[in-house]
Amino acid sequence: MRDEFRFIQRLKSLIPRALQGPFPIGDDTAVLPHDKKKSFLFTTDCIVEGVDFRIGKRGASPEAIGRKALAVNLSDIAAMGGKPLAFVAAFGIPKKIPERWVERVSKGMIRLAGESGAAWVGGDLTQADRFFISIALLGEGEKRKIVFRKGARPGDPIYVTGDLGGSILGKHLSFTPRLAEAQHLADRFHPSSMIDLSDGFIQDLGHILEASRVGARIKLERIPISPAAWRQARGSRRRALQSALSEGEDFELLFTLPERRAAELEKAWPRRFPRLPLTRVGKIVSRPEKIHWEERGKSLRKLWFRKKGFSHF
Repeated sequence: MRDEFRFIQRLKSLIPRALQGPFPIGDDTAVLPHDKKKSFLFTTDCIVEGVDFRIGKRGASPEAIGRKALAVNLSDIAAMGGKPLAFVAAFGIPKKIPERWVERVSKGMIRLAGESGAAWVGGDLTQADRFFISIALLGEGEKRKIVFRKGARPGDPIYVTGDLGGSILGKHLSFTPRLAEAQHLADRFHPSSMIDLSDGFIQDLGHILEASRVGARIKLERIPISPAAWRQARGSRRRALQSALSEGEDFELLFTLPERRAAELEKAWPRRFPRLPLTRVGKIVSRPEKIHWEERGKSLRKLWFRKKGFSHF
């Protein structure tokens, strides 16, 4: 099986540094010059039938498919602490799919666009063997408040929003991009690093550790396991925890910030976002790019499963 992220690095190595823009490739969005105070945030994501959703009696509704196509891109903008502006959408449509069905897909996108403030400004249609939607989304952020994957420092607490795991039971189609929460964090607390949890906790935390050249110490008993993960695991804590750590498509925020801001954040969060839990799951340590696991005060040599996260290949 092809290693998705190794392949990305190979493709990235082909692009001359002069063509990569002012910031190197490797964050949730590209960051492009705008004016003295703000930068553009530019991202793209593609969802494909059979990989990201299913069509048919037991598959997703067309409205849910359209919503997800836009939502995964909005989640990338959220991960940078930004605000969405406008998007274009390209559809690949098999002959067997009727126009009315595609119109329902569009309505799902339009509804979420209205909620998020992102204007739909264009796109493309083409024939394809499988249905897909590819979106390119433009956003913006204040230069001094944009949050990158790099920036985590030893001693920084590590937080996640919401709960994790079991997304395949429905959340992967209905999740809420954490735009308001991320903008609040960027405005008031200035996280040292942030990412959205699209490919699994272990894999996405690894991106922060690699970019920041640090390590992490994680307390397993603090991982917020979702009710869906427990149902999927049929009560097995190990299977539920494996789902929470590695399955992906939770689209929650994973971020770090200086310890001096932690008490203020933990006090303010439930007042501002009473329906969304915030959990401190560990802290950043100096040993580069390695996760150290603890359970009830005891260090673990390794976890009992190999899967680190979702792969598109």
